Amino acid sequence: MKRTEEDILSNAKKDFKRLYDNNFHNFERCRDNLKFVYDIGEGQWPAGLKEERETDGRPCLTSNKLRKFAAAVANSERDQRTAGNVIPVDDEGDVETARIYSGIIRYIEHNSNAQLVYTNAGEQAIAGGFGCWRIKSKELTDSFDQELIIEGLKNQFAVLLDPDGWCGFITEKMTKQEFKDKYPDAEEENIDIDSEYFNNWYDNNDSVFVREYFYKDKVDKTIVQVRKIDLSTMMPETETKIFELDNNISDEELLKQGWIIDTRNDGSQFKKTSNVYKVKWSKITGSQILEKGEWPGKDIPIIEVEGDWVWMEGKLYKRGLIDGAKDDQRQYNYWKTSMTERYAIAVRAPYLVTAKMVDGFKRFWDEMHRKVRTYLPFTPDKNMPGGPRRELPPQISTGERDLLEICNRDIEDTIGRYKSSFGQLSNERTGVAIRERAGRSEFSTFHFPDNFRRAILKSTRQLIDLIPHFWDTERIQRLINENGTQELAKINYEVVDAETGKRFKLNDLSVGKYDVVEDVKIMSTRRQEQLIGMTALAQGNPQLGILLAPHIAKMQDWDGAQEIAQEINEFKAQLLGIKSPQDGSGGESLPR
Repeated sequence: MKRTEEDILSNAKKDFKRLYDNNFHNFERCRDNLKFVYDIGEGQWPAGLKEERETDGRPCLTSNKLRKFAAAVANSERDQRTAGNVIPVDDEGDVETARIYSGIIRYIEHNSNAQLVYTNAGEQAIAGGFGCWRIKSKELTDSFDQELIIEGLKNQFAVLLDPDGWCGFITEKMTKQEFKDKYPDAEEENIDIDSEYFNNWYDNNDSVFVREYFYKDKVDKTIVQVRKIDLSTMMPETETKIFELDNNISDEELLKQGWIIDTRNDGSQFKKTSNVYKVKWSKITGSQILEKGEWPGKDIPIIEVEGDWVWMEGKLYKRGLIDGAKDDQRQYNYWKTSMTERYAIAVRAPYLVTAKMVDGFKRFWDEMHRKVRTYLPFTPDKNMPGGPRRELPPQISTGERDLLEICNRDIEDTIGRYKSSFGQLSNERTGVAIRERAGRSEFSTFHFPDNFRRAILKSTRQLIDLIPHFWDTERIQRLINENGTQELAKINYEVVDAETGKRFKLNDLSVGKYDVVEDVKIMSTRRQEQLIGMTALAQGNPQLGILLAPHIAKMQDWDGAQEIAQEINEFKAQLLGIKSPQDGSGGESLPR
């Protein structure tokens, strides 16, 4: 269905209002969570109470115990990096092309600094309830080719995404002058102050919201099954494929390309038309469309990392890790502040004096709490024969100390992570028991890294869908392999079979279907586990030790390890009588 510009603007305003109204409570909760966990602004004290205490000169202490919990989960996501390996899923896909897909995806992630993008969004979801990134295209500076990048969205409140993926918005706020400078050909904004959408698109008539609007539009799609034909004999061959038929391509045009529409036994063509959805894109304000186009992918290129969430009465409620522990943290701060006040007052217990005693010495007595005095002069007064007398200081309540410890335990109970999982001493003594305790603790917050993993895999699937649209010409592409090494690969190169004379494309990315499988790289332990595993194999089988020795040396972290690995390699070659990598001499194959 083709939409007019008025339709696009009208639908955008309705979609934005619907999404904003359904997410306003999540935005407010997320802001409060972020301020709380990072102790920003009012932080962990109610605004009115904090202002009242500060006016009275009373302390408002914060002992932020929640930040370490958010950091622990976020750092486990950083450590256990999720990577997607591409695999073929139909008979036209092949392993080598899947490897090229994986290499291109790692190349995109490397160029985009995607690991930082991913982990920032993951921490936003842990601390606040949700985080986001996007996929976008850019044109290369030295050619007309385009490629994809993964871009972080630092302000998650600038993003609105329909939970079912039908539409989404990315907002940029700018002053009217900035708007004119950036879009000099745009018309002056026609602002309707009385419109019900005014507050969603303008800020007190001083600023303009420019939004990228993604939406799915229903279109007709015609697919045909075509059969390869030998143009010299005009005889059909066995090769067939499914082809999306462009309305501008006639049967004659297909024939020129060496294809005809296949037919069934009854003579009818393998051809059908169905409704599909394509992603459309517009950059809009409240009154005009600045740019518009079509996004080649099947899905809206905004990826949201979910934290903790629940649907209730048609609304989605998003929660962060620390939501349930905020009241316990407030109590902890209050009781600690109360105890601190009592200790502070204890060293400043007042003196009982008469006016005559301090007459002439008022300066000494006024400064006694700010300066160390070895003596305090006074005038004796017969009404208080014993001289000035200090009151007993207030005593620290054991009940307050107990409440402080209760709040501390409640924070751990609410979040589900305990002291032993942070490296503190506990009753466990064996390594297995310690790991088991830490594992149980981490399991209670596992849904956060699991949702983070799902977001990365969703992003990778979108890249698989998009790559054939952007890598659609002949080019030599840099690939990044799983071990970090790089190589160059020819993509979409047309070659001629020397025996048959037939033309075909080398590494044609448009052929075949591919999907992604998960691979988790535990960065802090993977190298050590490889080293331990190879050492155990060498110890259990001395013959394998000869083969594994150079690899074991290469995995060491001390200086000279690589040189020693090379020398062991040369020694192994001489010992086994195989070709040396240095001298180029011949040799026998490895003995059986």
